[in-house]
Amino acid sequence: MKTAYLTLPMMTLIAQSAIAQSVTVLPSNYYVSDLSYDGRYAAGNLAGPYETFRWSEQTGPVLLGRSTLPTLGVAAGSPDISYDGRYISASITNSTETLMTQGHWDMYADGWVSLDVVNEPDAQVVDGSISSAWGLSGDGSTISGFYWNTSVGASPSIWEPGFSLTPLEAIPGRSCRVNALNFDGSVAVGWEASVTGPWQPRAWRDGVMLDLDNTDVGSVAEAVSADGKFIAGNLYDLNVISRVPAYWEWDGQEYTGHMLGLLPGTPVGTGFGIARGITDDGSVVVGTNYYSFSPGGAADGFVWTADTGLLNAMDYFAMQGIDLSGIIDVRSVDTVSPDGSTFAVSGIEFETLEVRTALIRLDTLCAVDFQRDGQLNFFDVSEFIRQYNEQEVDADLNQNGRHDFFDVSIFVQQFANGCP
Repeated sequence: MKTAYLTLPMMTLIAQSAIAQSVTVLPSNYYVSDLSYDGRYAAGNLAGPYETFRWSEQTGPVLLGRSTLPTLGVAAGSPDISYDGRYISASITNSTETLMTQGHWDMYADGWVSLDVVNEPDAQVVDGSISSAWGLSGDGSTISGFYWNTSVGASPSIWEPGFSLTPLEAIPGRSCRVNALNFDGSVAVGWEASVTGPWQPRAWRDGVMLDLDNTDVGSVAEAVSADGKFIAGNLYDLNVISRVPAYWEWDGQEYTGHMLGLLPGTPVGTGFGIARGITDDGSVVVGTNYYSFSPGGAADGFVWTADTGLLNAMDYFAMQGIDLSGIIDVRSVDTVSPDGSTFAVSGIEFETLEVRTALIRLDTLCAVDFQRDGQLNFFDVSEFIRQYNEQEVDADLNQNGRHDFFDVSIFVQQFANGCP
C-alpha cells in the first residue's frame, strides 16, 4: 500500500480541550466480548448466525464473515481484539467451510487466516469442529483455546498464525481450555476439569501449568493483565457457600487469590458470581452477580475497586456521573478495557425492553487527541503524523483499512472543530 508521508509544516492548528463521557448502545443482537486497550475498538458476536464483528465509533459494527453456525450448525468460542484494534481472533469455518477452527483477522490483510490442520497425532474432529478460539494476546500475535483430541477431549493450546498449533501442559486424561492471554502470550489462563468433572482455575506461565485452586466446584480463570500479574475469575467461598468473583496476584513465585464477595441480596448457597475482566493495573474488576444457580436467572453487573468494594454496576456508573436509569438496566459487565476507560455491558434497554450491549466511556478522549491527555495541541499533530507515516490503526481515522488524504482531512477538520 502506497502512502504519502506527512511533515509538520503541512498543519497549523490551535489547542483545544477534549474530554467527555459517553454511552453507546449497539444495534440489536450485537454483543461485545472484548475491547482494545483504550476501548476505541471492540469485537463480539452477532446473535443468530453467531458471526464475528469489529466495532469502532467511525464504522459501527462491521461483520467479518466465516460464521460457523449457518454453515456447520455449531458455534463456540469468544471473539477477541488486540490492544491496537488491528487484529481479531474467533472460531470460524476453515478455508473449505467444512470444519470449525481458530481464525485470525488482520484489518490490513485480506480476510481471515484459519488453522486448517492441527498437526498433533491425537487430534480429531468432534461435531464438525477441530479447534476453537477463546483468547488473543494483546499484541495480536497469538490465539488461545483448545483442540479436540482422542484421549481427553479438549487439549489446551496456543497458535501463532504461520506456525503450528502448540499444546500446553495438562494432566493426562483431563480436559482444559485457555480463555485468555497476556500481552505477549507468555501467560495463559483458563480451566482444567477435575477428576470428577467440575472446572478448576489454571494459569500457564511460559508453558508451565500452575494450579490456582483445586476446590471441586466449577471455578475458572477468565482474564489476565498485560504483564500476567493479575488474573480474574472466581473461587469458592465457604462463608457464603458459593462461588464468588475473585482475582489473583503474582508475587514473583506464586499467585495469591483474593475473593471479592457477592452483591447484597444474593441467596446463600444458590447465588454466585464471576469476574469477567480486569484492568492492566489490577485496580478494576468487572463481571456478573447471579441471584440463582441458573446462569439464565436474575443477575446484575458489578464493578469492584479497592476503594469502593463490590458495587452494583448501575450504582458504580452513577458515582462516575453516568445515569443509566433511562438507558439500560445493566445485568452484566462483560469486560473492561485494559486502561480502565471503557466498559462493555449487557442488559435490558428501557425503551425497547430488548437485551442490548452498551459501551460506557468514563473519560472519552476524541479521535484526534493522540496524546490521550485531554488537550489538542502541537504534540497531537506530531503524534498523528508519526502514526500516519507508520500506518498505525488510530491514524486510519475513517477506519477503511487505508491511510490516505481522507484521514488527513478528517484530522484537520476535527482538530479545528475541537472535541466535546
